[in-house]
Amino acid sequence: MKKVLSIIAYVIIAASLYSAASFYFNYDFCHTMVAEDGPLENLTALVLLLISVLFAIRLVKQYKSRNKYWVALSVIIIVGTFFGFGEEISWGQRIFSIQTGEFFSQHNFQGETNLHNLEVGGVNLNKLIFSTGLVVVFGTYFVLTLLLYKKWPFLTRLIDLWGIPVPKIRYSIVILLCTGIVLLIPERRIWELWEAIFVSVLLLVFLDPYNSKEKVLA
Repeated sequence: MKKVLSIIAYVIIAASLYSAASFYFNYDFCHTMVAEDGPLENLTALVLLLISVLFAIRLVKQYKSRNKYWVALSVIIIVGTFFGFGEEISWGQRIFSIQTGEFFSQHNFQGETNLHNLEVGGVNLNKLIFSTGLVVVFGTYFVLTLLLYKKWPFLTRLIDLWGIPVPKIRYSIVILLCTGIVLLIPERRIWELWEAIFVSVLLLVFLDPYNSKEKVLA
């Protein structure tokens, strides 16, 4: 199962990079791939759902032998990734043809039932929290976690206590290189493509972390 899921993750990353490159020789294909409800957005949602399910299964199997901090982080990841899945599909709004409520009609700049496209008081929540905030958090995660884990005993103990999967250097290199490539593409919706890469690399980390005890599949 681990091998199959890893292959799927790498295929999504490769497809995303090809889609990015196609901006320069087949714009229609690139536009289709990054479109709202397009292939890459749907893949992002499915990978987030998969991560949520994998962590839920692991939690059920291991919670009796783990500490409360490990359980708490597992719950946070399960809820967080499921929330991301719901947001990506606007909580099934278009799937089930649900009308947008009054609040979201007024404050969601895409007229959808989700939080990440809200604009309240002139503040774009997508840019503030889901873009800038997450980029800072996960940028730090991929760039510094392994170094801190190996060099600082206090942080080693803290990471082990919470059961935080530590990304191997190759996964950090992949996400950094892919981010650099994406930044070269002047397409408005190119970040839909980056999100597909990001969740796929995150899946790879969870399947094969540096601290192997924390892998999501035993």
